[in-house]
Amino acid sequence: MRVRSQAQRIPVVEGFAWATAALAGRRPRLGPLRAGVAAGRFQHSEWTALLGRFVQDGAVDYHNMVRVRRLVEVYLQRLADTDPETFIDTDDQLAFYLNAFNAIAIHQVLIAYPLATIREQPSALLRSYPVGRRNVSLHTLHGNILRAFGDPRVHLAICNTARGSAAIMPYAYTGATLQTELDAAARRFLADEARGVRWEAATRTLVVSPILAWFGGDFARPYAMPQASNLLVGWADRRRVLQVLMPWLPPPVQAALSNDPRIKVARFDWSLNDRDSRESARALLA
Repeated sequence: MRVRSQAQRIPVVEGFAWATAALAGRRPRLGPLRAGVAAGRFQHSEWTALLGRFVQDGAVDYHNMVRVRRLVEVYLQRLADTDPETFIDTDDQLAFYLNAFNAIAIHQVLIAYPLATIREQPSALLRSYPVGRRNVSLHTLHGNILRAFGDPRVHLAICNTARGSAAIMPYAYTGATLQTELDAAARRFLADEARGVRWEAATRTLVVSPILAWFGGDFARPYAMPQASNLLVGWADRRRVLQVLMPWLPPPVQAALSNDPRIKVARFDWSLNDRDSRESARALLA
C-alpha cells in the first residue's frame, strides 16, 4: 500500500477537484429499488467479454488490450447513447454507472499506453465523457453520481487503474446480481492486505487503505451521502468507520479491532494495475 515516489501522492489541487465534483452537476434521478427483480434492462455482455479476456487476478493486460481499444470505444458509445434514468430498477442504474467508471478509467490508459500510472495522462480524472446522455468525468461520476445512490460499497467496487484501488474483476456488474457483487467487492477489498486492511501484530497496528479515510464518512453515515461533510468523518473517527465495516472484515481483523489497536492510514499506491509490470516483477523474483 506504499507509493513508490513523491510524484504519486495526491496533490491538493486534485483533492479540491474531487470535492468540487462532489457538489457539481445534477445527480441522477433514481428509480425504485427492486433488489434485482426487474434489473438487467441494459446488457453489458461486450464489456464482460473484454474484461474476461484481458483481466486476471485484478491486473489488466493493457499491452494486448490496446489492440482492441476500438471495442472499448464501441461500448462507451452505447453508454453515451443510453439514458439510465429510464431504467426501472436502481440496481440496474448503479451497475450502469459502475461499469462506466471502470471502462472510462481503462480507456484513459489505453489511449496513452504505456504508462506507469494513470496520473501520467494529463487530466485523466477530469476529462469529460458522454455517459447517459450527459458529459461527466471520472471525478464527477465518483463524487456526484455514484455517491448519490447512498451505498458506500461503491468506493470498493470501482477501479481507477491504480493498484491502491479495488481490484477490477473479469466481469461487468449487472443489476440482477448487483447486491451480491457489491458485498463480494467489499469483502474482497478489505481482505486484501495490499489494498484494504493489514494487521501488524508486532506493533498492534491496523494499517488501513486511505480510501477508508477519504470516504469513511460514507460508511459511517450512508444516509448523508452524498453530502460533502461526510468527507471529514473518515479522518476524524477511523475506529467508528472500521466498526461499521465489521460485517465485511476478515475474522483476524475483527479480532484485532476488538482489542483497541492503533490505526494507521497507508499511502495510496498509484502505480498502474498492469499485468505486464506484475509479470516482470515475478520474473525478477524467480
